[in-house]
Amino acid sequence: MLSHDELHIDLKVWMNKILSIYWFMIGLAFIGQMLGFFTSQAYQLHPPVEFLVTKVLVPSGVQVVLIVIVQYLVKSRGLYKPKMLTIFGTITAWVTTYTHASVPGLQVLFVILLAVNLIYFNKNELRFSFIANLIALTSLYVIPEVRDAANAFERFAYLFMLVAAYQVFTLVLDRGTDILDVLKRSNEQERSLMVRSAMMERLTKVDPLTELYNHRTFYEYLDFLYDQSIHYNMPLQLAIIDIDNFKKINDEFGHDVGDIILKRVARVIEDSVTENEIVSRYGGEEFAVLITSKSINDGYELIESIRKKIAHLENDEINRAITVSIGFQPLSKDLSQTQFFKRADELLYQAKQNGKNQVAVSI
Repeated sequence: MLSHDELHIDLKVWMNKILSIYWFMIGLAFIGQMLGFFTSQAYQLHPPVEFLVTKVLVPSGVQVVLIVIVQYLVKSRGLYKPKMLTIFGTITAWVTTYTHASVPGLQVLFVILLAVNLIYFNKNELRFSFIANLIALTSLYVIPEVRDAANAFERFAYLFMLVAAYQVFTLVLDRGTDILDVLKRSNEQERSLMVRSAMMERLTKVDPLTELYNHRTFYEYLDFLYDQSIHYNMPLQLAIIDIDNFKKINDEFGHDVGDIILKRVARVIEDSVTENEIVSRYGGEEFAVLITSKSINDGYELIESIRKKIAHLENDEINRAITVSIGFQPLSKDLSQTQFFKRADELLYQAKQNGKNQVAVSI
């Protein structure tokens, strides 16, 4: 059986609700006692003062005092102990049943108190309530005036009802536990599917080597950002970065070293930008950066700083510096999306033709 913490049961909330039930039961008992008082007086069955004191004021007073005490312990002292509430509730039911022993059926109060413990969804609390109520009900039959008010069959019937109710409530908790287990497994499976789905989605969006966005995701962002920039006059620049002489690195040192260089360059680019820029591995040794929140001058300075950082990298694997050529193209309204990308690509080619390790820009 799961604990209160595992079930996320707020004992403070539920114990206050149970106290409300206790007050409701005391209120009903008082109304019943007053009806009994008026009936008694109508038929002159008992002296009014004696009945009022022994059958109404004393039992109601005792019950009120008991509930006030437990309410003080719960609300003022912060004692959120279900067993404490069970004991006080059982005593309250015992007082009602003892005071009106001649009224048949009041013993059902002990079954009601047992049912209240289902709120905690805990077998230990239910078992404790059963034992407490069984002791209380049995002790009533030790008192001659209570025992004589019911025949042997009735006494057995009430005890049987309490035991049967406990068995039924135990089955209810077992069934509830089974349902919770099913829901828990279903939730775990759903979380597992969500994780796998997120991983699959990441695989479709991210380049596995550099962990940057891939070619496909770049175009998704380009489509969206181009439309936003044109319609809302937002700044947008595109930089295409190509590692110079990368084929020679692969040919001379192997693709493993080439992969190391690619990842190193990718980290420099990624670490240089903010969350407002989109960085992707466009293909091979090419990277693309979409700059969305900077002026043309600030965007150019960002790309130029990336070029310089890469040029100053230490590359022990090849014992030489690596450089990049970059085409930098700001967006203007006269450019279609295709033209926007083509211009940046042409500028990259221009940077290569002009000696590499530079940023070619059209402003």
